Amino acid sequence: DDYSQVEHSNCAAGDACTKGSWQVLSSQSPVRAIHAALLKNGNVLLIAGSGNDPDQFAAGTFKTSVWNPTTGAFAAVPTPDDFFCTGHVQLANGQLLVMGGNKAYPTADHGYEGIKSSYVFDPTTNQYVRVNDLNTGHWYPSATELGNGDVISLGGLDENGNGSVEVERFYSASGQWNNPRPTQTYRFWGLYPSMILLQDGRLFYTGSHVFGNNVSDGPGANLYNVDTGQVADVPGLRLKEERDQSMSVLLPPAQAQRVATFGGGNIETNVDANNTTDLIDLSGANPAYVPGPNLLANKMYVSAVILPDGKVFETGGGLHNRADPVYEASMYDPVANTFTVMATDPVPRTYHSSALLLPDGHVLAIGNNPGDGSFDMRVSIYTPPYLLNGVRPTVTAAAAQWAYGSTQTVGTTSNVAIKSAQLIRPAAVTHSSDPNQRSVDLPITVNNNGQLTVSLTANPNIAPLGDYMLFVTDINNVPSVARWVHVG
Repeated sequence: DDYSQVEHSNCAAGDACTKGSWQVLSSQSPVRAIHAALLKNGNVLLIAGSGNDPDQFAAGTFKTSVWNPTTGAFAAVPTPDDFFCTGHVQLANGQLLVMGGNKAYPTADHGYEGIKSSYVFDPTTNQYVRVNDLNTGHWYPSATELGNGDVISLGGLDENGNGSVEVERFYSASGQWNNPRPTQTYRFWGLYPSMILLQDGRLFYTGSHVFGNNVSDGPGANLYNVDTGQVADVPGLRLKEERDQSMSVLLPPAQAQRVATFGGGNIETNVDANNTTDLIDLSGANPAYVPGPNLLANKMYVSAVILPDGKVFETGGGLHNRADPVYEASMYDPVANTFTVMATDPVPRTYHSSALLLPDGHVLAIGNNPGDGSFDMRVSIYTPPYLLNGVRPTVTAAAAQWAYGSTQTVGTTSNVAIKSAQLIRPAAVTHSSDPNQRSVDLPITVNNNGQLTVSLTANPNIAPLGDYMLFVTDINNVPSVARWVHVG
């Protein structure tokens, strides 16, 4: 039952035709995968936590593994620090930037504390390389890439266990933090605040975060100008204090500038998780959330994954703090504004679980850490219905490097007409949070003899610098296997 040997054909009858199907792999993860990131070579980086837990491990036992979906092999990676609840983001050069993590577990003298150290992970060598330190410690920090390749990180707990109010900026050109020090807001944004880059270069704090109440003043969502430090309230978010481990997604296509926020709860009050979906169009002058259709189940610890056919697959979750798993999954259609029931992962996926899109169009789900401290090491693979809907098209040719505003020729083969092409950013996800997830539409201007002429946006805020998966999708919504291209 190895994932690398899974093949699909046309679906004739049965639930899988409309709901997809799940497979639990025979090989389990060798690490407690709290963080998952898709690398530009198609492998998946799995970062464990926490080697500082005095009840679980000897101090200094830090682990990372790289999973190869093609072979099924796991490779151990020497891990120099405790990246438990670190921040991470794909960089313009194809490396993964890792910032902060766990300095110490609580004792009688102090609470949880964050670290200042930062590294890049190089997928070509499977090694961490240290860069200069952050200005303060960060445990549970945000990480968002800007259009020019710089990264903004903020929030989390500092080295003294206090809420960090330091805005940190990683400069892509120098590969260094905070030289010069960026404009400060001196505002505590909470833990893993979801910060999505907009087309005008501002960040949108969606209201999704981790642990307890929303610490944002006012209505619980904000527009943030990183250059000036100006922060403006955004109204309309319902259940502001119950968005703990909700998930927010920049809906496809990224050009539409619409965000959906799904579910959530509150681990302090431990109310039942909610099924609320709020939507916002950020393209106008005065954006505000409006109610969307309810999720099909109440849940926090939501995983939401953008798919090549323009839909969003949501899976996993729990009803309460590290308890009561919710076995429900659905497909959100941003055009129809509806949720449709999908097949459910047989493995519970609550706290410390993740899901991400693989280059062949499957979805990986991993992790689960209930309140008894155990960790589920099983790995699940979801086959969406589009992989059971006919022979998939192929991408036969595409340039490796794409300039902004350029027109590109993409060679394809397909049994039916190609409907769309899109660039999807590889995931780096933890705790229901990947604010950098996006799908960029590539308008097709010519479609003759398998040769597509597609146009890439001229705006780097729509498609920030870096590596993307190029998918083409046919009129039956069947996607190709992705081809990697570098933008910018």
